[in-house]
Amino acid sequence: MKISCIPRDTTGTSTAKRLRQNDFIPGVIYGRGIEPENISVSKKEIERILRKFGENAILDLTLRDKSYHAMVKDVHHDYVKDQLLHIDFYKVSKTQKIHVSVPIHLVNSEHIQKDGALVHQLDEVEIECTADNIPKNIDLDVSELKVGHGITVAELVVDDSITILSNADDTIVSLSPHRTEADEEAELEAAEGQVSAEPVVVGSEEDTEEQ
Repeated sequence: MKISCIPRDTTGTSTAKRLRQNDFIPGVIYGRGIEPENISVSKKEIERILRKFGENAILDLTLRDKSYHAMVKDVHHDYVKDQLLHIDFYKVSKTQKIHVSVPIHLVNSEHIQKDGALVHQLDEVEIECTADNIPKNIDLDVSELKVGHGITVAELVVDDSITILSNADDTIVSLSPHRTEADEEAELEAAEGQVSAEPVVVGSEEDTEEQ
């Protein structure tokens, strides 16, 4: 995926605001062998790339008649206004091994047992792979999940070229039994049956007598 960058000679809040008003996003490119350089990129182009490839996209950046392979390293958002504020690119070799976080995408959740509630406990995993082989996400089929059971990181299926770095014992998703009215009533009765000792107020007669 190719994208053209424009050198940015000035920085600061007013410059960034003016760029965004003209449908550009301020950013920076850095990495081994190059000096960090301030840039700006088309807002429409980068939003399209992020939607299609996610935030681990590897791009061919063109800057001052030079081309760089670069990954999206960090994206700064204003979630209140729903807009991009700034984007960082990191120069990489396509064959360079890197560590990235990849989202876990649950599939076939509509086929799980109806007497259970799906609890998604882990949204992403850390992996190691070459820069040209980063998946947008890792699919996890939950259709065979039984009530009272879970699926751990160790059960993820990935390509042989990908190494999962996250703890293998971490639970990604589990299927818990639905809470019933009887369960809630039993918990309420148990809570009401517990008698707590009344606290002694400092400075009270009881406190004075003990001293």
